[in-house]
Parts: sequence; C-alpha cells; structure tokens
Amino acid sequence: MTLAGFSTQRRNEGKASPLIELTRATKFYGRRPVLSEVSLLVESGTATALIGRNGSGKSTLLSILAGLTKISSGTLVRYERRLTVGYAPEAFPGLKFTAEQYLLCMGKLGGLAAAAAEARVTELLEVFHLEEFRRQSMAGFSKGMLQKVNLIQSLLTQPQLLLLDEPMSGLDLPAQHTVIGLLQELKREGTALVFSVHEPETVESLADNVHVLQAGRTVKMIYGQENMRVAPAAYIVCNNISEQSKEDILGMPGIIYIHNEPDGVSGDDFGVTIEAAAADGYLLRVLKAGGSVVSVEPCGGLSAGGLEQWMDPKPARGGAAE
Repeated sequence: MTLAGFSTQRRNEGKASPLIELTRATKFYGRRPVLSEVSLLVESGTATALIGRNGSGKSTLLSILAGLTKISSGTLVRYERRLTVGYAPEAFPGLKFTAEQYLLCMGKLGGLAAAAAEARVTELLEVFHLEEFRRQSMAGFSKGMLQKVNLIQSLLTQPQLLLLDEPMSGLDLPAQHTVIGLLQELKREGTALVFSVHEPETVESLADNVHVLQAGRTVKMIYGQENMRVAPAAYIVCNNISEQSKEDILGMPGIIYIHNEPDGVSGDDFGVTIEAAAADGYLLRVLKAGGSVVSVEPCGGLSAGGLEQWMDPKPARGGAAE
C-alpha cells in the first residue's frame, strides 16, 4: 500500500508542527449561523475526527479549512505559507469523463507536470483497485467507485493537510480497510488528517482527537488516542417520573448523555447513557422516585463516551434525526 516517493519527499520528524488554526470562527449564511465560535488547531501527523449529526456544521468547517468558504468572524491562520491541501467533499457526481481524464485534469490543476500526473494517477488507481476502469465513463460508476475516485483526486498532490467529508460513504468493508490503512500510512509520514465520519471503527483506528459539533457549536472534545476508549456504560430508559424528580435525577454525576423521547411505548419515556459505575445508583434513585425502568442495555468503547449518539442518533418518536 506504499505510495512511491511519498516517504522520501516528506517525513514526520517525530514532532507535530501547527499547520492551520481556527479561533472562535463563526459562519453565517444570511442571518443563520452555521458555525458559532469554533476553535480548532491542526498539526502535522495528527488526525482529527469531526463528529456530529447532519446539519451540525461539519461540512462547512471542512470547507473553511480547505479555503473554499470564508468565515464571517474569528481568525484563520495558516502556519505554512504554501500549505498543500487535499479535499474530498461528501457529494461527488458521476461525470461523463473517464476516471483517467478527470484525474489527469485534477492533477494538472494541482500543478503536476503531465508525466508526474500520469504516474501518480496510475499509482493511486492501483491502490484503490480501479486500474481496469480507468478509461470507463464515471457516469456508470457505482457510489463506491465514485467515492474511490473522489479520494484519489484528494491525494494527487501528496497534501500536507487532507480533508475528508465522510470518506467511507459508499465503500464496502474491504475498501474501508484499504482506506484506513492508507490514511494510517499518510499520517505516519506527516500528513494532517481532518475528517467527518459516522463509523466508530474509523475513529478508533485513526483519530488522535475528536471534535463533536451540535448546531454549529463545539459540545465535546477528546484529546489523545488513549482516551478514545473509556469505561463501560449503560443505556437506561425509564418513565413515570414527575418533572421535579426527573430534574433531580438527571443532575446525578456519571450521566454522559440525556436522550429525550427515546423509542418506547410510553409518551413520557426518557433515556440516559450513564457510566456503568453510576448505573446502580441511578436505577435506585429512579425507583425511589416512583419511576419505572423500561430497559437497561450495556454499552462500551466509544458508546461510553457518547460518541455513537452523535454519529448515528436515535430519532425522536414521530420525527427524524436532525
């Protein structure tokens, strides 16, 4: 899976250096805020996962880092004067060009000489197992094949900063493993990765930092791979509790996330994700308040950090996920 020439061109020296930084960045579309005072530092050789529901601002944040969208307020600093950026947006259409025609054109736009672009395109098509399709029109490509072409174009110039919006979208498991392995290699060689994702496995395999967004605001940050997996937790659904008692109970320590109106049979169901060590005390408080326990489900790993709720939330009854 080695990309020829990459390691000799630029190698991580073992110390991360800042590449780009956002400080209290806000973005408005008309009068509607899409991002609100988001701060983010991206360093070489690190991977930052952006987690959030649809509409939380992940794609806008990636577009800002790519230089395609200007912030309305705040500051953006590029520490590298000639920062090379690769960007794979979430939406990639099935164009009438062949994969080869499109990628050679993108290589030229990225400043590659014709011979270098052809060699690079051939190299990446082989990595993504698309060599036999290089002269076929992309109009007939599957979603997974289009996503591979999308990822290839983002890698053509061997970027210092690689921005990926849902990179696993449309890919089968073998292709996802190929992409994860490739990104791990690029990170080792000094590439900074910032990616939005809904797959916990991708976060565990790649991320050094996790940045959780809700409605354009930062609600949670986790630093260090050692903190990606935390103590086990439990998902508990209860009902038949007065509002006053509920307020007291939900103020207990150990609660990671509150799920309003989870799927259930009663209109007053509510659920929490809570640290396993605090679960017994929580259940006792519920029962003493006259409440009923609908279900208790163990969860762990990223679930314990509440991240799966942000990646694939349970929709409220009678509505869709945000």
